Amino acid sequence: VVSTQSTGESINGVIDLEPFQNKSDVNYISFSTSVKSIVEEQGYKKTDKDVVNLVAAQMYDAVWLYAKAMSLALEQGVSIDNGEELVSIMSELKWTGKSGEIVIDEFGDRMGNVQIMNIQDGEFQHVGTWWMSRSKQLDLAKDSDNKTQIIWPGNPESEPVACGRQYELCQSESDAMAKIILMALVCMAFLFGLLVRLYLYNRTNK
Repeated sequence: VVSTQSTGESINGVIDLEPFQNKSDVNYISFSTSVKSIVEEQGYKKTDKDVVNLVAAQMYDAVWLYAKAMSLALEQGVSIDNGEELVSIMSELKWTGKSGEIVIDEFGDRMGNVQIMNIQDGEFQHVGTWWMSRSKQLDLAKDSDNKTQIIWPGNPESEPVACGRQYELCQSESDAMAKIILMALVCMAFLFGLLVRLYLYNRTNK
């Protein structure tokens, strides 16, 4: 039987990337409160979470973005069936929506910010953010010694893996010699095959 403690230790250091979610953002909290109120009024199944799922806020912003782009297109005399023009209009719209910063690239894709989560002591911890919408993209949390707060599987800094990540620390001279001999044999086999084909070619064309 595997203990809960050993299971937790085995997953320490796992890295997970997920859409950035600022649960303290005023826009997101307001949106979440409104959604939960509507859910309660309509008698839908409620959730025990403090805020609604980020996907709901993203869908809200997506609909607003598309509606705003079509409105501007009509004002400019552009057909709403012209996808390239709509994308061009969207790329000029930059604002903070219910799901955070919204920046659209030239392909019509949102430059979503990503939060870096790291399992520490069996729980996910936010250790950094990848800001695709900003000039300084990588922002890692630091400790008092100015070191990143990310831990890696096996804690390699204090307990390095015996043979290295790619077995590079455990290679002996005999291992290196065996690799050289193997490579030499492969090259010789290739050259032998090439000479045989050349011989047969010359023989058939005489």
